[in-house]
Amino acid sequence: MTVYKYFIKIALKNKGAILIYTIIFFVLTILSGIGVSQKDAKFTGTRLNIGIIDNSDSELSNGLKNYLEEKNEIVETIDDEEYIKEQIFLEMADAIVIIPEDFHEKVINKEKSVEIYKDDRKIESMQIQNQVNKFLMFVNATYEEGRFNLDDVNTALDEKTNVELIDNSIKNTSINEWFKTYYNFTSYVIVGMYIAIIGLVMADFKDKNISSRMKISSKKFLSFNMEMYLGQLTIAVMITLVFILGSIAIKGKYIGEVDFMKYLINIIIFSFTILCLTFFINNFTKNKFIINGISVVLSLGTSFISGVMVPQEILGEKTLALAKFLPNYYFVKINGMTVNSFSDMRFEILMQLLFAVAFLLMGLYFSKTAQRT
Repeated sequence: MTVYKYFIKIALKNKGAILIYTIIFFVLTILSGIGVSQKDAKFTGTRLNIGIIDNSDSELSNGLKNYLEEKNEIVETIDDEEYIKEQIFLEMADAIVIIPEDFHEKVINKEKSVEIYKDDRKIESMQIQNQVNKFLMFVNATYEEGRFNLDDVNTALDEKTNVELIDNSIKNTSINEWFKTYYNFTSYVIVGMYIAIIGLVMADFKDKNISSRMKISSKKFLSFNMEMYLGQLTIAVMITLVFILGSIAIKGKYIGEVDFMKYLINIIIFSFTILCLTFFINNFTKNKFIINGISVVLSLGTSFISGVMVPQEILGEKTLALAKFLPNYYFVKINGMTVNSFSDMRFEILMQLLFAVAFLLMGLYFSKTAQRT
């Protein structure tokens, strides 16, 4: 096992890079996890900054205004579309509600009765639409003999419901979010470390002098390659295991509240895929500068377009279409899924394995080409 021992020895010479990657990753992880300790046991409405432009000035529109004012903070605004968009862009307002002159008639005819400008960058801005819809639903329910009964509407809207949680198995939403973010970011580190560390070691082994010595040595070609691949696998397992154990060390007491097996299976499959990608790159080039460049570009580039740095929900359609040609996309997608059984994520797992096979075949092709040369 001489080749295997030297492979591990050379790989561990890069412990500086390994430590830097690992320390930065865990420092950011710990900072992002501060304050995540209690279960989300209730929903709390958020008071938003909204503007209301009432062009109707009727009893019905005043009822809507009063209801929205109770739930939110009111900011000054004017009935000018450009000014409204500027307010929302500058985050001076979360939403602007415009009530038209014919508000009363539109409500009776059950047409779109108000116009809402909202900040789509904030998920909580959807709350305004829900509040308006709720008010109009109750208003329509009281319409009788040509008039609305706003007293009954206000009574219904003021009703409070006491909710008692009886299902103790409800999972901590914030902990699920922490594990999802943690494992999403491992993809960035795994891509960078695999290519940089394993790739640089393989570049040393493919040096002309070492290749010449191997040709005249008694070491069989098959044995030599088996020990090298075992060395690659050992380094890959060590790197991935660090991050799996890291999640257990930091948030181990919450593992029972998340689908930890989903993350475990996903990171193992993804690590195997990136190991095959590293095999392809090793056979494509032995230039250390190119390998370092590929490591940086792929780790950062794939993270930005696949949903690691920016959530997939807010990425553009064209970006997501491009990301589907990367295994990172399917890795991140599984981390964000609610999985009831393995079949729920089998497509994403299959796609990662197909990428692994493709990388492996391309690596073998370049390996055979190099041998012929």
